[in-house]
Amino acid sequence: MSLALGARIDGLDLSSELTDDQRQAVREAFKDHGLLVVRDQDITVDDQRRFASAFSELELAPGQSPLEMREHTAMFALDGHPDCLALHNGPDRRPGLDHWHTDNVGFVDPPSATVLYAKITPALGGDTLFSSMYLAYEALSPTMRRLLEGLEGVHDMRQAFRNPMLEKALRARGIDPDEHFAAHPAVAHPLVRTHPLTGRKALFLSAPHTTGIVGLNDDEAKHLLGFLFRHVENPAFHYRHVWREGDVLVWDNRCLQHLPVADYYPHERLMLRMSVAGDRLGTAV
Repeated sequence: MSLALGARIDGLDLSSELTDDQRQAVREAFKDHGLLVVRDQDITVDDQRRFASAFSELELAPGQSPLEMREHTAMFALDGHPDCLALHNGPDRRPGLDHWHTDNVGFVDPPSATVLYAKITPALGGDTLFSSMYLAYEALSPTMRRLLEGLEGVHDMRQAFRNPMLEKALRARGIDPDEHFAAHPAVAHPLVRTHPLTGRKALFLSAPHTTGIVGLNDDEAKHLLGFLFRHVENPAFHYRHVWREGDVLVWDNRCLQHLPVADYYPHERLMLRMSVAGDRLGTAV
């Protein structure tokens, strides 16, 4: 792990239901470290779903799932499991997003956590980097922190998913990309977010999604966001995970960004991803 974030948990078998004590210990470790690594697992989709549900603090209606699903990612869903995405790259599918980002920040209720299970890993490459937005915020000057705490970023899902591969896949399913994303207007979130569990403040933005700042003109927003996007790349805030088959990672989208390194083409990599639903945070703009 690193001094910035993350913890490894040994001795868990996620193919079995956690005891109450284990569940509480896992949730406390998640709150304290933001990222948990559980190695050497051989689990089913149902096992992964059960583990993911341990990280939902939401009060859900009866029968409602704590796991989110978005229409534009449905094409990647595992057969029979619409809440589980199969992120499968290899000779016929190049790796996609290769930027620092926070998952689905362009929704009013971005996911609180992501659970990723490594089924197939390349012999070399395919690491994932994580950056602590707590540390990124705390490293700023008091003057910059005060400025940012009064601002909201504008996040646009259409901008984040504007790529030919996704648009082609959507059209193959009879979905017009422009019509689809028109139903998801840009949203505004605070640029500084107070974590609901820890009370710590964290930067909250995502380079592929964040297109502006409420109240600033385009030029002002471009320069301020450009500084913040570069700031989160500081290695002092980072942990780099070298994947092994059987790894299960869960990370907190409310205080971390991540970067999947797309350096393994044409080798195969298969990850199963579930996202834990989050509280409504933003407003449409």
